[in-house]
Amino acid sequence: MRKLLTTVFAIAILITTTTSAQQPERFSDEPLTPIITGPEEIMVGRTLVLDASSSKGLGEDTEYRWYIEGIPQPISRTVEVVYTPEKTGTIPIRLVVTTVIDEEELESETQRVVSVFERKIALVADSTIAQDKLILHQETAANEGVYLRVVQPIGPTLPVSTEEAIFNALSERTNALVGAESIVLWTDGITGLQALMRMAESDPSRTAGIDNQTIIMITDRSLKTLSRTVRGPFSVLKPDQILITRKEAINPLIAAGNIESFLEDIEQRDIDFLVVDESTTQIRPWNLMSSLVNYMLTHGVSSQIVILLLLLPVIAMIIAFLKQVIGITTFGLYTPSVVALSFLALGWQIGLFFILFILITGYLTRELLKRWRLLYIPRVAIVLTVVSITLLILLGIGASLDITFGRDTIFILLIMSTLAESFLTLKAEEGFIGATIGIGETILAALICVLIVSRPFLQSFLLAYPEVILLTIVVDAALGKWTGLRLVEYFRFKEVLSHLQEE
Repeated sequence: MRKLLTTVFAIAILITTTTSAQQPERFSDEPLTPIITGPEEIMVGRTLVLDASSSKGLGEDTEYRWYIEGIPQPISRTVEVVYTPEKTGTIPIRLVVTTVIDEEELESETQRVVSVFERKIALVADSTIAQDKLILHQETAANEGVYLRVVQPIGPTLPVSTEEAIFNALSERTNALVGAESIVLWTDGITGLQALMRMAESDPSRTAGIDNQTIIMITDRSLKTLSRTVRGPFSVLKPDQILITRKEAINPLIAAGNIESFLEDIEQRDIDFLVVDESTTQIRPWNLMSSLVNYMLTHGVSSQIVILLLLLPVIAMIIAFLKQVIGITTFGLYTPSVVALSFLALGWQIGLFFILFILITGYLTRELLKRWRLLYIPRVAIVLTVVSITLLILLGIGASLDITFGRDTIFILLIMSTLAESFLTLKAEEGFIGATIGIGETILAALICVLIVSRPFLQSFLLAYPEVILLTIVVDAALGKWTGLRLVEYFRFKEVLSHLQEE
């Protein structure tokens, strides 16, 4: 029996070997796809090396031919090409790959456009900056012989996710900052600086040259206020200096040969600017909250999260005023405060959409569960489960529309989902109309808070002077002594008051 099995096994090996020898080997089932790896930009006079070894679908007798526009003959016939550009501009480099698969000769080509520069400026912008403005600045820079490398997140981003979107955009463009004589940050507040700090923490080699560079921040906020908030990031990144100025300074920067002439130019043009360097970054030890905020900003806490925490006492003070003086009825103080923070983090349009969707989903689920006569706690658990599933679907829809959601977005949405329980509880106590009025006034109070605290000046001021939030305690104490009628009570008891005045 053993001899029989050995004979059968030997015959099988012989048949397999003969078949393999008769049939030509196919190296790859993938289509022939030339792939060029290497830098997309290089300084004039430097050696450029491009590689095609990552190409797919290669077979036998593979041949590589590299062409440069204007030169009819290939400059290289190997897997690599080495070329030294002698003038600035863009160089189209074409790669033609020929290979043999199954005795059939295949040919395919691809192209890489390499930007050659003498001066390079990196411009990091958030999604709120219109692309046509950035393209216009790129064209202006090209006319001046300057390569303006623009890095901007693709698609819209939520306010709380801006920093992460910028960080991801920089991570995908590994050479964006390499060789730049200056870095321009055209972002809201210090989100661009924080994205750079995250890069420095994740891969210090990619930000190694920042210590010799000037970081230029473009803002429409108060320069003096913003300068206080950049002290922490300055101590981490350690650039030569941080220059805070207006968007009108971009073109003078492109035209200037160096930072010194740039500063002289914008001073002559009367463009506001403020320089932050080692001599201006000392923090007074008695400003404990400023020291704490700067410590948080330099240790990975997002500036948007810090702003939301600083705004919470202001929001609570506004809601206390609306309840005590105006007479608006809300779901307590905590719920409208959380809703207002959610609107700030997501944007009030998206936040309002999520809130309404959560309430409608929770209400419909509650109505469908009536026929099973379940106890209250399990019923609410089912409602929250359905709300969570619908939020997951909404996040998927947002991702399909290229809307960037940050890591903290899901926690904000889950907190918002608890509003469904408050609505259902009030509905059971006061009916549908009473619950609808309550949720309506809660959302109204949250929108009023967002209208007030979403001012960029207020947010920058609180981030620069966090000690100001201690004044909200004084205002809250004054509201606690309020004994007069609320504003809505003057209208509610108008007839009674008029009757008392007649007597």
